[in-house]
Amino acid sequence: MIESVLGKGAMGVVYLARDPVIGRRVALKTLVVPEDAEEAEEFRQRFLREAQAAGLLNHPGIVTVFDAGVDDGTGLSFIAMEYIEGRSLREFLRTGQGFAYSEVARIAAALAAALDYAHTKGVVHRDIKPANVLFTPQGMVKITDFGVARLESSNLTATGQFIGTPNYMSPEQVAGGVVDGRSDLFSLGVVLFELLTGQRPFPGHTLTEVAYKIVHEPPRIPSQVRPGLPPAFNPIVLKLLEKDPDRRYSRGSDVARALEALRRVLAGVTGDVAQFTPPARQPAAAEPGAVGAAPTATRATSVIPTAPVPGPSEGEQEARGSVWRLPIEWRWVAVLLAAVIVPPALLMAMLAGRVDRGPFGGPATGEPARRHRLADAQRRAAEAVAEQRPAEALTLLGPVLEEAPYSTLARILLERAMDQQANQRDAAGRDRQAAALREEGKEFLKAGRWREAQSRFQQVLDMIPDDPVTKDFLDLAKEHQRVPRVQPSRPPVATAIPVQARVVPVGAALPLQARLEPVGGWRLELYFNCPLSVGRLTIDLDGQPLAEKPFDFRVKGLLFIKKKGSGIIEDAFKVKAGDHSLVVRLRDSGGSLLGEQALQAGLEGGGRYVLKIEMDGEQSVPRFSLTAVRGR
Repeated sequence: MIESVLGKGAMGVVYLARDPVIGRRVALKTLVVPEDAEEAEEFRQRFLREAQAAGLLNHPGIVTVFDAGVDDGTGLSFIAMEYIEGRSLREFLRTGQGFAYSEVARIAAALAAALDYAHTKGVVHRDIKPANVLFTPQGMVKITDFGVARLESSNLTATGQFIGTPNYMSPEQVAGGVVDGRSDLFSLGVVLFELLTGQRPFPGHTLTEVAYKIVHEPPRIPSQVRPGLPPAFNPIVLKLLEKDPDRRYSRGSDVARALEALRRVLAGVTGDVAQFTPPARQPAAAEPGAVGAAPTATRATSVIPTAPVPGPSEGEQEARGSVWRLPIEWRWVAVLLAAVIVPPALLMAMLAGRVDRGPFGGPATGEPARRHRLADAQRRAAEAVAEQRPAEALTLLGPVLEEAPYSTLARILLERAMDQQANQRDAAGRDRQAAALREEGKEFLKAGRWREAQSRFQQVLDMIPDDPVTKDFLDLAKEHQRVPRVQPSRPPVATAIPVQARVVPVGAALPLQARLEPVGGWRLELYFNCPLSVGRLTIDLDGQPLAEKPFDFRVKGLLFIKKKGSGIIEDAFKVKAGDHSLVVRLRDSGGSLLGEQALQAGLEGGGRYVLKIEMDGEQSVPRFSLTAVRGR
């Protein structure tokens, strides 16, 4: 039985009717068929699809469909659905009536839970907007108008069709792609943004401009659009409005849990918008064109298991004019008096750890400086490795690997530095062993044990092939072995001459040894592998100058600039046999004395004697030695 007209739209008329059998009041939605036959069939199928989609659903947050069919007498298609005695969300937004932030969270959580139920049944609404959200007198919300819903088992709406309300459509819906439940969650994000700020996230003057922004431009941040808005809403809204469906919430139940947790925190807190008031009953005639937004009436329960929020009393409405007269809940007064600020601080810390902040979280304080410090340490470590300074590199890489243990570059540099350090340890051990063998060979050389000396020097060269000092000693040992042995009739002669050496202070007088009458001549050979570039070598025999050898091994370089060099000083002198005193002095280019040594020995005729000077480097102290090479 028809009682009144609730609304008219492009697709049909909605009547307020009463079931004559059980007396139940229902909203009766009829279909106005276009004149074009093909378009009429499409309208009829979409109309029946709404009945089929809604008929699958039985949820407190979704308008219930009781019956659907075609009147035999008139051929008119109809749907009999639950009558909600209330107003749509669009009417609230148009009149400027606001909601408390906790109430906004409750409304959005209820819508998310209802959508989650529909999605589990294989139904995608595809047209979530304020006009399709109705309020009951108890303050509960219900979703209506499944006229463009898509069933997973239906192929009626093909890919590429533009279905829905443009301002609330998802990017994939605007592009005409395949949509699923995450498309409804995007539309829910637009509705939530509008509830919080009073504006849409993608404003525009034309449909083309709005569609472009939905697909290509990021949404505005709610707390920046409306100052004073709790920032905890930002990550939830921004995740719902992600362009990529894979980055949104996967299910409506996840959204409902996040919003319910936020509602508990915000309960009792009123922003600069008014507390929600249950709508008063409206006249029978609704706003023209509000098809699907028609009020209905039935008992409904909250989707989230919490008690309904009652409307404020008249006293509370009057107190809302001053912030100092806001209603106070005594349980919060008791908590604040007991623990002051600690419990709220702990609660906010727990919430901060659980709420998803989305992709807009910036780097932590000091993070750029930390990364710059690590990058600089890695750069200096790479330079140290390139310059063969592994100890310094390892010192620099220690803090880097503590803060960034998975850094590929730091691990590569660590490997190279450890290899270099191991090689340097091996080289140091080899140098120590070579030095010991060299000293042992020199002792054998002084004792006249040429073969043993040659063996030791050869072992040193096997370890350090480019050692010039060892090469000189090896040549000297080989030269000794080439000298013929003495005849058996002659008494054995010691191969090393006893030498007494001492360092003489600069300018001190040297005592002269008494000379023996010469019984023959002997040959004194000088050998000095000199690492110095410029200097002077002098030799005095028994207080008289025997030789003065200035030397300059510098070489001409670019633009005739002389560069450092080194060379070998060799000479030979004939000296009468007898006891003699030799004084050898070595000076640098400035005339400063680098080393001086007096050598006293009894020299017999018929032999050769080598005066050898050794220096390991420019900064080392020269060493002087006198060795006999006896002949027949």
